[in-house]
Amino acid sequence: MKFVKKILVAFALVAGLSVAAMAQKGGPQKPPPKDPPPAVVPSKGNPQPRETPKGGDKPKKPGISAGIRREDPKVELA
Repeated sequence: MKFVKKILVAFALVAGLSVAAMAQKGGPQKPPPKDPPPAVVPSKGNPQPRETPKGGDKPKKPGISAGIRREDPKVELA
């Protein structure tokens, strides 16, 4: 009986692997070719430089008081 069981398991294994191999055979098809990307044409002349803010528009860093942490009261269960 064990011999028949081994043969059936081997047959099921071979059948499952062959089904999996057949499913992969028709793999992904090649995608259609893409259009070539547009060429970048540099503009003539120099670009205008941007104005940089002199520190007035920058956000300020939080002070030292923002770093103080409040301790929660400890509760003792007795």
